[in-house]
Amino acid sequence: MSQADFAVIGSRLADRVAIVTGAASGIGRATALRLAAEGAHVVVSDVRSEPREALPEERPTAETIQAGGGRATFVRADVRRTEDVESLVGTAAEISGRLDLVVNNAGIFGLAPLLETTDEKWDEDMAINVRSQFLMCRAAVRVMREQEPIREVRGRIVNVSSQLGLTAPPEAVTYAVAKAGVAHLTRQLAVDFAADGVIVNAVAPGRILTGTHPGEREYLADGTVDAATAFSLKRTPFPRLGRPEDVAGAILFLGSDDCTFVSGHVLAVDGGWTAY
Repeated sequence: MSQADFAVIGSRLADRVAIVTGAASGIGRATALRLAAEGAHVVVSDVRSEPREALPEERPTAETIQAGGGRATFVRADVRRTEDVESLVGTAAEISGRLDLVVNNAGIFGLAPLLETTDEKWDEDMAINVRSQFLMCRAAVRVMREQEPIREVRGRIVNVSSQLGLTAPPEAVTYAVAKAGVAHLTRQLAVDFAADGVIVNAVAPGRILTGTHPGEREYLADGTVDAATAFSLKRTPFPRLGRPEDVAGAILFLGSDDCTFVSGHVLAVDGGWTAY
């Protein structure tokens, strides 16, 4: 599905309400579009509405969905802040009286070697990459465990970890540790709230070309390969790097009724990187 030509194409999430954080750009944007294309009312959340480094034809995510006949509501929120998270979850739950799916995608990427990592850098990276997901999960579970189940499930949460949270990449201490924390948060909550009918899983994306990291726009435009892209191409067994839609498809599965007896799983969407 083209992000520029959005249209409702299915009904796997008809009448469901979903939150996607970090949904202005990249994986979050692709996920919001895919969920809406399957009939969900998507609460699009970010600290900004406009895509980062937007192309001329790119509208804000919620506007793109609405223009194609889908349902979307934009809520500006800083998911590092408890009050913003509580307001976001409350707004979503008011749409239909329930909250069916939360996709915790908001985060930042950056390399930070241990000896060059300041206290402030550590705190900043932990806040956006793992604290935000803790806050969102806590608020969402409070709502989900009190609502009636649909096909045995009261709600679903999909956290976004990373292949770098499953391995030990060089000089990425804050990001890798935070994303490893997300992976374990996922397993912990899946166990703790299984009896309440809440399914919790995660995706661990590999190198996904969102166009928002250095060198990606050039590679996508004309094939120019910088050192980081060359390394990723060499390291990924699949003969291309990932697209945001690859991750969105995996999230759709984990957030749909097709995902029933799968919980506490961290699904690598990485072209075989972590298998190699």
